[in-house]
Amino acid sequence: MSIEQQAEDMARPRRVLPAPNGLSRGAPVPWWAKLGVKLGLAALGIHGARARAFGLARPSFDAGDPGKLLGAPPAWVNDATRLMGRRPRTLLEVGPGRMVLRAPILAGLGLEHVWFIDPADSAPAEAAAYQAVAALARSHGVAVPDLEGCADRAAVLRRCGATLLHGGPAVLAAIPDGAVDCVVSEAVLEHVRRDEMGPLLAQLRRITAPDGIGLHRIDFQDHLGGGLQHLRFSDAFWASPLVGRAGIYVNRLGLSAMVGRFRRAGFQVEVPEATVWSRRPRGPARPHPEAMRPSSDDLVARAVLEVRPAR
Repeated sequence: MSIEQQAEDMARPRRVLPAPNGLSRGAPVPWWAKLGVKLGLAALGIHGARARAFGLARPSFDAGDPGKLLGAPPAWVNDATRLMGRRPRTLLEVGPGRMVLRAPILAGLGLEHVWFIDPADSAPAEAAAYQAVAALARSHGVAVPDLEGCADRAAVLRRCGATLLHGGPAVLAAIPDGAVDCVVSEAVLEHVRRDEMGPLLAQLRRITAPDGIGLHRIDFQDHLGGGLQHLRFSDAFWASPLVGRAGIYVNRLGLSAMVGRFRRAGFQVEVPEATVWSRRPRGPARPHPEAMRPSSDDLVARAVLEVRPAR
């Protein structure tokens, strides 16, 4: 059996869902026009915090949706409890963006400590935003901490037993070995640069409890219309600082490659669910040689990974 076939077999999902029409298509604009506009704005210096100020970039754009705020944390805790055989005491969310707002909810679910790690700070700084989320959660029966008197985000996070870390994988050194019962991410790992993926997964392996669990939802389509247009470019262009500043970079790792990275980092991997296209979506007829991957990976739009420390 070839190495490629082994990788595909390890990434075989237990449940396959059909990708709906128009998945992640976004605005009805040609992909090349979106690419040009985003690159042009980035070249003019309109990216990151400046783009957010102009309303041109919205990390965690659905952070105001009560369903998004309230729905994920109980699911994480319930899934982790089912998979670990005990209730998690600690949790790390990778790349939460504005969803740091969930800190009161996570505390209200009984987690003793929560960490968040993000490369940049895009979470609300004012206490009022967290107090509003706490009030919403309380109205749904979650026993959130009392945030009365908290003057800013730092005070809120202390009250919730939460820590926000900014930077790359190295900042996870602040978390002790084996301290995290549950690691979660939602549409984040595809944005991690390839040269940072190994260090990140090594840190996640170090800090995950021996019986801990990782729950990761990963998107594999491009951010130019929900297809495979990102496979037409060389690494020199696609991994360039300009593409990164434009906010369209994804690492182009398919499902089998992502599973392989986790396994090399010392994790056992299961793929409980994948959303799959019935035929290859729009993209180059032949990807750039530096973007080649198993053909079966091109049919996977998104997937869920359950990862455990290998024993």
